[in-house]
Amino acid sequence: MPRPNDNPPPPSPRRANELAPPPACPRQGEGRGEGRLPPHLQPAVVLLVTLLATTTPAAEPTFHQALHPREWSFPRDHGRHDGFKTEWWYFTGNLRERTTNRLFGYQLTFFRSAFTPPPATTRPSPWATTDLYFAHAALADVTGKRFLFTDRLSRARPGLAFASDQTLDVTLKDWSANLDGDTMRLLSRDDQFNLDLTTRPGRGPVLQGPGGLNPKGTNVGQASYYYSVTRMPTTGTITVAGKTFDVQGLSWMDHEFSSHPLAENQIGWDWLALTMNDGTDLMLYRLRDKSGQADYLSGTRIDPAGKSHLLTSKDITLTPAGQWKSPASGGAYPRQWAATVHNGPRLTIKPRLENQELATPNSGDIHYYEGTVEVTDDAGKPLGEGYMEMTGYAKPLKP
Repeated sequence: MPRPNDNPPPPSPRRANELAPPPACPRQGEGRGEGRLPPHLQPAVVLLVTLLATTTPAAEPTFHQALHPREWSFPRDHGRHDGFKTEWWYFTGNLRERTTNRLFGYQLTFFRSAFTPPPATTRPSPWATTDLYFAHAALADVTGKRFLFTDRLSRARPGLAFASDQTLDVTLKDWSANLDGDTMRLLSRDDQFNLDLTTRPGRGPVLQGPGGLNPKGTNVGQASYYYSVTRMPTTGTITVAGKTFDVQGLSWMDHEFSSHPLAENQIGWDWLALTMNDGTDLMLYRLRDKSGQADYLSGTRIDPAGKSHLLTSKDITLTPAGQWKSPASGGAYPRQWAATVHNGPRLTIKPRLENQELATPNSGDIHYYEGTVEVTDDAGKPLGEGYMEMTGYAKPLKP
């Protein structure tokens, strides 16, 4: 998923150590030549000072940028990537109770935001703070027609928040995502609902773009490193209002890291992750400009054999239709979407619950839409299901 961070861009290089001419030497005994350079050395020193003063100084440290395809190694690349400003581990899925087929959609996301670029990310004490972690969890009880969500935040510190740089091992208090062998364990606990899920290997990791380099625009560095694991068989329990449901279904994981914010003309994005009944997986996204029009459109098609195909704006049409206005934020979101890929059949993407808007007062003060969707053809025939995210449609909680 794109989800570019909305933090300020890294500082641009500037002259940090410009040399000025040295102060005059003491003039004691000037007539005897004391405190002055011998005449035969003066031209060499003048030349040296001139060279130092005109040489380009070292730039201030900056965050790493996604500029070129990279080499990947798993499970290491499931872990933390120091030097990048923003990183996230995103899990979504559609699950059904084993006995009644009751339908749930879920989201569990962990975000890491670095305070300072390298080399300042290396601190002498494990108690020193270099990163901020926050997490969002949401549950769409489609059958029960309710949507629940919660969020939390903590500085990186032993016992509070942590992400390994060797494997998937992300923890924020008693929420976690951990890789154990070839399974992933997902845990979140809250007064409203609990998630306790285990995923088995699915399709991937699938690199989203050549070498995992995923552009978000046409400017140099306007990109992220991004991969997905799709169709992960998932089992476990969901607890709502004290009642526990034994569930099974499929999950989708996105892991992305970058240091590039939204461009100045971009205001938000629309993202779709779709698991189709014919064995195809689709990731489609568009970045919007301030007029609400598509500024950048891209995606990936994963065919039934598991091979990925990068999609450009020439391959995709993605059109919003209708409008739903949030009673909480006042944001006006598209009610549904129409999409085509490679001139294929038109897909209609509809939320399974109308209101799936999250508020994040504990971790960012924003509203955004993230929820389970169904995919049909024009006649209403089911073609698949998935998850959808829409941002930039509502004002922040606090101006």
